[in-house]
Amino acid sequence: MDSALYGGYSIPPYYDSLIGKLIVHGRDRPEALARLQRALGELIIDGVDSSIPLFDMLLAEPEIQSGDYNIHWLEKWLAKQFGT
Repeated sequence: MDSALYGGYSIPPYYDSLIGKLIVHGRDRPEALARLQRALGELIIDGVDSSIPLFDMLLAEPEIQSGDYNIHWLEKWLAKQFGT
C-alpha cells in the first residue's frame, strides 16, 4: 500500500481522491489478479468512500481477467453499468 496516511490521520474535507494506492504483482496476470482480489477483500478503509466495490466489479469482468480491453473499454463499461 502506497499512502501518506497513518493511524489517527484526519483526511481534510477537500481531499485528493487518490489517498492511497494498492500495488500487487505476480509471476503472471492470473496470479497478480488473484492477489489483487485477495488484497481488496482484506483492505479496510473507514471514514471515506472508496473505489473497492468498483474494483471488485471490474475484477469479475472477463475482459479484465484476459487483458482484452482498450482505452475506451472502461468508459463503455461504466455507461452500461451505471447509465453514465
